[in-house]
Amino acid sequence: MDQVLSSVRNGCKLLKMFLDGPPEMGVTELSKRLQLSKGAVHKLLTTLESEGFIRKNEKTKQYTLGYTLLELGDKVIKNHDMVAFSTPYIQRLLARTQELVVLCIQDGKDAIYVSKADSPHPIRFTLETYRRFPMYSTSASRVLLAYRTPEFQDEILREEIKGYTPHSFTSVEEIKQNLQDIRERGYEFSSNRRNVGVTGMAAPIFDSTGEVVASISVIGPSDRVLPQQDVIRNELLTTVQEMSAELGYRYQLTRPVL
Repeated sequence: MDQVLSSVRNGCKLLKMFLDGPPEMGVTELSKRLQLSKGAVHKLLTTLESEGFIRKNEKTKQYTLGYTLLELGDKVIKNHDMVAFSTPYIQRLLARTQELVVLCIQDGKDAIYVSKADSPHPIRFTLETYRRFPMYSTSASRVLLAYRTPEFQDEILREEIKGYTPHSFTSVEEIKQNLQDIRERGYEFSSNRRNVGVTGMAAPIFDSTGEVVASISVIGPSDRVLPQQDVIRNELLTTVQEMSAELGYRYQLTRPVL
């Protein structure tokens, strides 16, 4: 950590405050959140504003994220090999299931949906891409967590477990059992755990080293997905197995239990 510049690190922390915070914040609020002096925060804001990473609302005198971040984010997505590689598979899976298909990756201790294809149905489930969320919280992210080391799982589950619906997992023991079930089945099936009335299925994508590099999830209204769950599951498993094979993964076991 000797090579870390504290000023740059504080600037990065300031930008991250907007991930889960309000869209606009002032110097006082940012100072409290960052535990820095108002003077230090003002200098950070002024510097970031000069480079387009932060914008100041002249009416409210509050600060928000700048358009340079949007440009950089778009560049990241365009340059992300997994997104480009997955696009034709996602589109094909959408055509075959007619439900929302999303690509999920791990970034540090969080999960992120980095690509999606929306259902053509007028009544459908949709979600926001590029937002971080806990790795225990969705079918796609739990698939990623299931194939991580026990030490990493313990680190993730050491933090407070947030419930989203009356059906959400609420204990570490429940989640660990679920992660074990995912590894045994080779996929995750989740209904009403993140959103009531919504069912999702997710499966892992392996690379040539046997590492899970991403997951694919098919999500939709339960009253439409549940009657078609066998068809959707088979299409999903076929898709991720083809993707994994193209990435160089050799399946040593039989097809995951259906």
